[in-house]
Amino acid sequence: MKVVRRKTAKGLKGARSVSYQMVGPHSTGARKFLVTVVHVQRGGVTPVHEHATCDSMYYIIEGRGEVSDGKEKKVLGADTAVYFPPGTGHGIRNVGRTRLVYLSCHAPPYEIEELYREWAREAPTLLSTGG
Repeated sequence: MKVVRRKTAKGLKGARSVSYQMVGPHSTGARKFLVTVVHVQRGGVTPVHEHATCDSMYYIIEGRGEVSDGKEKKVLGADTAVYFPPGTGHGIRNVGRTRLVYLSCHAPPYEIEELYREWAREAPTLLSTGG
């Protein structure tokens, strides 16, 4: 059994957001899935992106998020999940008045740190990596 507390999990900083690596290859040795908890401040965003071989989902814990697959947008609130098949775009923007908190789950796991580095290279004023 491996226990990971959010306050000690590695955090990747994004556009007014932090993605905490809770369960995955680097945090627990999990080989079949990746789970992160993402805190997004008002106006913050996880840009639309895709993973060719991963099933992906978001589960909103608190706040309101505008979820997009790159074609369609839906505003969702707490206690709501949204699924994205492999190769489908997915992103979320905090459109609420408070912090947005959601779980991001992917199977199989992908190199999340490389994704954040790529975002930083493409839009250095939008995203930066950090710990």
